[in-house]
Amino acid sequence: MAEINYKIEMQGLTENIIALERFAPDLKRELNKEIRGILAPIVLEAKGYLPSNDQIHPSGWQKGGFKRFNGVGPLSQEQTRGFIAYDAERAKAGIKQTAATTKKNGTGFRNTYGVIQRDPGGAIFETAGRGSSASRSRSKTSRSRNPQASQHFIGVIQKEHGALPTARHEGKDKGRALIRAVDNNRYKALSAIREAVDKASAKAQARVDAAISQREV
Repeated sequence: MAEINYKIEMQGLTENIIALERFAPDLKRELNKEIRGILAPIVLEAKGYLPSNDQIHPSGWQKGGFKRFNGVGPLSQEQTRGFIAYDAERAKAGIKQTAATTKKNGTGFRNTYGVIQRDPGGAIFETAGRGSSASRSRSKTSRSRNPQASQHFIGVIQKEHGALPTARHEGKDKGRALIRAVDNNRYKALSAIREAVDKASAKAQARVDAAISQREV
């Protein structure tokens, strides 16, 4: 299951952040610390939307709900060959912040701040039922002994934990915890981040101006 990475888009601020990282790394570290404080309530809210192990449905999906099967042949009802179980502790720990940087990561440059769900079970809970064409295609070609298993699984999640809401800024992005928390706080967080970046940029510019003034004396 791919990570759920939700960014706080900041049009027009990327160049400022790049300049800080290259020419004023101490101010960039201060900026990162300040923005961690801005994003912390979003992370806390997102974790609050995750159900505990005894609240998750289907009930067999919870940690320890299935017995792993490493052999061959048909599975008994309580066995799995490796289906990702839901573990509330791991799902909550999987929600992390990301900081803007000019360094490359696995997907290239990461030039925005945001939050991410790194736990596979938490990511499944986040997006189950999103109904992408890719997921429908996989369901059609499934070789499972129960071809309706995926549909039933999603149906139970939607019944017990609600159908996916539509994100306010992009209809294609829907989620039950992380994305929901970001959408609830998006504009307030973006305003605070812009203010923090502008403040750090002003400090950096003041340094440049002071250095130029000393040379002219």
